Amino acid sequence: MTQTNDADFEAIYQRHFRHVLAYCGRRLPSSEAPDAASDTFLVAWRRFAEMPRGDAERPWLYGVAYRVVSNHRRSAGRRLRLTERLKIVDRRTAEDASVPVVRGEADREVLEALSRLEEIDREVVMLSLWEELSSPEVAEALGLTEAAVRKRKSRARRRLQKQLEPTEQVGNVIPITEAEGEAP
Repeated sequence: MTQTNDADFEAIYQRHFRHVLAYCGRRLPSSEAPDAASDTFLVAWRRFAEMPRGDAERPWLYGVAYRVVSNHRRSAGRRLRLTERLKIVDRRTAEDASVPVVRGEADREVLEALSRLEEIDREVVMLSLWEELSSPEVAEALGLTEAAVRKRKSRARRRLQKQLEPTEQVGNVIPITEAEGEAP
């Protein structure tokens, strides 16, 4: 790279690193997020000539980060399977920061509903809402068409809404069993 490219890359890094780190931190344990963010920028450094500029930088970086996070998860899965095969208990996993802070039961229900979506649909929702990307930017990040992003987002919202609907309950009715004939 030339000095001009070095300065350009440094500017891109300064503009986007905290966003990429936060993105990785919401998807991986806190101990792995900085490595994933660094790996993302290593790919950006290597592919700097191909990297889009301007408004397309961040979606492109999120696309790279998405693939880096997937690789980290696969690696973690392989390590876990190896650990299980060797019957080694890793007692160092005290707190998993890959789970966002849950402030209440409603947040917990939303996170559980999100976890039940297909991975790609969950990623579309998270990029749209948490990372505040537009549909074209999400499409760029995930290598999808804009129409596919809109369809996945709509379908995911319907599924989330259905999962989060309150269950029907008729007042404070206490069931009476036939055998007893009385309230329990």
